[in-house]
Amino acid sequence: MKLARYCNLLMLLTCFSGSLYAAPVPLSDPENKAGWKLNKEISDEFNGDSLDLDKWLNLGQDSNYYGQWKGRAPSQFNPDNVTIANGFLTITNRWDPDFKFADEKFNNGYYYGKPAPITTAAIITKKKFKYGYMETRAKAADGPVSSAYWTTGKGGEIDVFEHYGENKKKSHSAKKYHTSFHDWRKGSKTFGKRIWTNDHILDFRVADDFHVYGLEWDENYIAIYVDGRLISCQTREEIGDNWVAVNEQKVWIDSETFDWELKPDQMTKEDFGDGQKFVVDYSRIWQREGNGPGCIDRENLINNPSFEANLEHWQGTASTISEDAKAGKLAAQLTSAGRIEQEVKVKPNTTYMLSAWTKSTETNMKNKWFTGYMGVVMDGKKYTDNRYFFPYYHLKSVQFTTTAETKSVTVYFTNKPQGKHFVIDEVKLVEAPKAQ
Repeated sequence: MKLARYCNLLMLLTCFSGSLYAAPVPLSDPENKAGWKLNKEISDEFNGDSLDLDKWLNLGQDSNYYGQWKGRAPSQFNPDNVTIANGFLTITNRWDPDFKFADEKFNNGYYYGKPAPITTAAIITKKKFKYGYMETRAKAADGPVSSAYWTTGKGGEIDVFEHYGENKKKSHSAKKYHTSFHDWRKGSKTFGKRIWTNDHILDFRVADDFHVYGLEWDENYIAIYVDGRLISCQTREEIGDNWVAVNEQKVWIDSETFDWELKPDQMTKEDFGDGQKFVVDYSRIWQREGNGPGCIDRENLINNPSFEANLEHWQGTASTISEDAKAGKLAAQLTSAGRIEQEVKVKPNTTYMLSAWTKSTETNMKNKWFTGYMGVVMDGKKYTDNRYFFPYYHLKSVQFTTTAETKSVTVYFTNKPQGKHFVIDEVKLVEAPKAQ
């Protein structure tokens, strides 16, 4: 099964008499121009009929959590929820009232198993790596639970993705590709907090089918991919003091409940049915000699993307400000309910990435949250959007694929319906072809 998939997917493998002569390479670099070498000690194809315990820890096995946590309450890791079959790892998330939950309160204020008796699972590699390319082919669980691929090391955490399969109250959640750094540096003012993020809205639901997710972790930059297409690349210099990925990392694959996505008392037995399954085809780590080329500029199709020419090429109700720009001297702002937009010529049957830095300045991060939106109108109707609500500049993005009839799209920003102060800068629209 996997032999055929490798041959079809990468077109680089030599298959003869049932033998595999070429190691797989990153989907984003099918010709392996970077000279990647698979680190087999920390990679896994999940063949066989049980988890390879020479490579992985299964949290909770024999009541041993190996110095880690038991899960994000109310859910708790259950090692029995981890299975290997037909070349896949499956983490099954269950509504499981008969499970013996720990009588403990987690730091989010919830007890394990209360008010929602949910069991999840987590596996962690025994060995570590430093710098390289991480890739997995996976299908997220289709329910109110995470499906995550991430790493932890001294002082920092890298979340490649924390997919959330379904949230009836937040339609964006099922298409979100969330990448982030967490600060675990002792004595840091931001200890335990998420300090850098890249929130991207895909043009598909993460639980509908398998997709390939990749992340290049270089000493000087981080690059994020989906199905071989580059989403975003940011340098260590751009991330600044929030760059915590400086030490060796262990790989995690797990599921959790996220109480900020959906409150546990809103979860039901019906949400989990016979079990919500996070299915993983493989986890691969490649490494190479030396550093990579860095973030390569891609042509920006937006005219006047930083508003340095005031509102030239933009239509709508914004004004410009000079004292609060992300870069340069000027940024656009919406001070009352309004919208700005720009029509851009595009190619048919082509995938694009749209991103911008914005902030919603009147959010107080406590009890006042105000939202602005970035979106795309294609073929006469809204195709996709993403939400901004933090009071500081933060980067978000969306992707879309044009149809055979598409000749142009309209990129827009709005603060409707709340109409609170919304600042916009550094808008970028780029093509995102698959790697050749």
